[in-house]
Amino acid sequence: MSVEPLQDGLTALKTAMANVKSSLGAAAASASAALQPAVASVKTAFSELETAATGLSADTLRQKAPAINTALQHVGTAASSFATTLTQSCPGS
Repeated sequence: MSVEPLQDGLTALKTAMANVKSSLGAAAASASAALQPAVASVKTAFSELETAATGLSADTLRQKAPAINTALQHVGTAASSFATTLTQSCPGS
């Protein structure tokens, strides 16, 4: 799901973040022991994003943008690492 906060609104962004959080919880619950550290890293990075986005509004977007950008980079790094771990754990997939 792609959300454009300026076009879609903050409600769409908050809904998308809630959906991701739910999906991460399900992934963590079903991941094998070998994948747990990588899933935990993604969850930690996403928590950082949630913290950066706390109190986000049209008025605070410019102020919060740098922290949100940094958090999004951390989520991307953690997700990439998870994908690598997943590929290594399931080479035939």
